[in-house]
Amino acid sequence: MEQILFESTTLTGGLICPDCRGSLDITDAQSWCMHCDLHYERNNHGYLEFITDEKIAQIDTTTDDYAEDQRTCGDRLYEEYLRPLFMKEPFHRVLDVGCGVGRGITRLLEGGYDAYGIDLLGLSRYWREVGNDPNHFFCCDSTRLPFPDGFFDLVYSTGVIEHIGTTDGKSTLAANYLESRRQYAAEILRVTRPGGRIMISCPNKSFPVDIQHGPQDETVPKSSWWRNFIFDKTRMNVHRIRGNYHLLSYAETRRLFCQSGEVSSFEPLPLKGYFGFGRFQSGFLKPITRLANVYVENLPASLRASFLNPYMLVEIKK
Repeated sequence: MEQILFESTTLTGGLICPDCRGSLDITDAQSWCMHCDLHYERNNHGYLEFITDEKIAQIDTTTDDYAEDQRTCGDRLYEEYLRPLFMKEPFHRVLDVGCGVGRGITRLLEGGYDAYGIDLLGLSRYWREVGNDPNHFFCCDSTRLPFPDGFFDLVYSTGVIEHIGTTDGKSTLAANYLESRRQYAAEILRVTRPGGRIMISCPNKSFPVDIQHGPQDETVPKSSWWRNFIFDKTRMNVHRIRGNYHLLSYAETRRLFCQSGEVSSFEPLPLKGYFGFGRFQSGFLKPITRLANVYVENLPASLRASFLNPYMLVEIKK
């Protein structure tokens, strides 16, 4: 990757309290808000924890197999899709909201960018295993970010928004899910500078098949045995396209981000290079995989925000 040189910056000294947005006094062991007196400790793995909601703190959906899959897929996604997209416009400071094991941020740091990743507490043990810098990775609730206003040129969040406002970090919506999602969008907009870019992605709710999540929604009646049967045989989740469901459509995502009046553009992005279809590279679904890949890579721009697009992938400019 081409090395981009900038003046070095130290964000740690500029972190803010996610509760009151006051200044933090940071030591090797903890950070302390000089305004509201809240303390944020470093966990056993050495990463600052900014999560104060016990329910969110207890969510841990990452398994060893999933973490390994993230490492492999993260490199491919970065090289084939994210890096070419990011390089279209100059940028320096980057935030990955829901960074997983942090491969994208690691690659950006190696390229000389000032890059940061946040995720839930359970990811910090994987960060330690691969040596992720505690000054660039933080345990956070994505609806309460510890960063100054307008700090980032680029914020991206892939496969995260559909889990915001769920009861277990998966797919069952909480009663206040919409409020949580509005706060998620508001926080991302807050930390993005004017003129900066935001990239959001998740499976498109308007498309009835999801290849990334199973049919675990607790609100689905038990009579939907056929969904489980199809998923067990094909790893494809046939889901509802209307009403309350954890996935979002383009229209719903547009409303979340554009209602503040801070957005100058909202553009659906092409899918070419985004998917690897790794889980479908063998067996009887392999021929279908080839057709699916041709389909998503050649979907006309005019149809990207429609029900014919299996994925919701947008670039938002502030």
